[in-house]
Amino acid sequence: MMNFRTLLLAVTALTGIGQAAQAAEPGAFAKAHYTTPLADVCPNPFIIQKDWLAQAEHGGLYQMIGAGGEMSSGKYQGPLGSTGIDLVLLEGGGGVGLGDGETAYSALYMGNSKAGVTPHLGFQELDNAFIFSKQFPVVGVVSPLDKSPTSLFWDQATYPEGFKTIDDLKAFAASGKGKIYVSTIKRTFGKYLVDQGVPADVFVEGYRGDGENFVVNNGTWLNQGFVTSEVYKFAHGNNWAKPIDYLLISDLGYSIYTGMLSVATNRLEELAPCLEKLVPIIQQAEVDYVTDPVEANGTIVAFNEGGFGAGYWKTDADLMTYAAKALVDSGVVSNGSNATLGDFDMARVSALFDLVKGGLDERADPAVTPESVVTNRFIDPSIGLK
Repeated sequence: MMNFRTLLLAVTALTGIGQAAQAAEPGAFAKAHYTTPLADVCPNPFIIQKDWLAQAEHGGLYQMIGAGGEMSSGKYQGPLGSTGIDLVLLEGGGGVGLGDGETAYSALYMGNSKAGVTPHLGFQELDNAFIFSKQFPVVGVVSPLDKSPTSLFWDQATYPEGFKTIDDLKAFAASGKGKIYVSTIKRTFGKYLVDQGVPADVFVEGYRGDGENFVVNNGTWLNQGFVTSEVYKFAHGNNWAKPIDYLLISDLGYSIYTGMLSVATNRLEELAPCLEKLVPIIQQAEVDYVTDPVEANGTIVAFNEGGFGAGYWKTDADLMTYAAKALVDSGVVSNGSNATLGDFDMARVSALFDLVKGGLDERADPAVTPESVVTNRFIDPSIGLK
């Protein structure tokens, strides 16, 4: 494990934090701002299972601890401000996070075999909440991300007019200029695009964070990627280093909530007294993170550079600075249609349900509804970006 003094030195070296920041005790912001007493209503420690390796999309969670926690393989743990409990953040993804075949939402029922614990909250995506509503039923209680960071990106010089609509993608397919490289068209947004009339033969499946097809085809292909990651990496390296533009999948009509923190449905009432107090802290921490991401970014950089996550996953300081800003600039973190961060727009939830319900199978509860997979019960409507 790495104690907070060692961590502070690592954060300072990796992110260039100034003398004033060095003078502050690690985690001091969290201790001063997250003060709601939780020891009498929440499990201690409170465990959150992340969906992937440490990155900017998780920044609000690290914000609740700050740079005062302990790092160990696959885990970051420390006091949740001055609430009286500890927070444990478990890695997702391959390697150190979850066991083979496990997901952040299956872990709510089956446990995380690598960590040997059953989390209290886990990440889930809205479409999967419907799809697995019988096998692993969950209820989303807060969504720090208002939109999915998943995007299609392209080379600006090759396509200066860019792509904004599904009709643009149809025209691209008809032009024969290139392909669209995605993970799959059998489910999620890939299936949605095909269902909306983008020809299936323009897609190449198999994307796993790689860009070889994009580079080898000299930027004529469109590529799946995260606005917080690949968009930056290809603009600054990845054997490309030329200007990149992008379009969020959410803006094509597949308006999904990703990274929504969810509770196992059968534990909702058990954990409700805790969630009533914890969810507003999560909301506020996300606001605080995107307002001033320096401490949480430094913690994530130090965690990944220190070898506590997967060896292949690196998030340098420049990438993290870009990513935190991109979350807001792209609207991935926003108040949505009101003044509240983290709540669910039930019209959006219902619209996505209408898109996916025809493809539900034995993994889904036949009686699933939008109201059964998300709730605004614990949301503080006064908390949002100003």
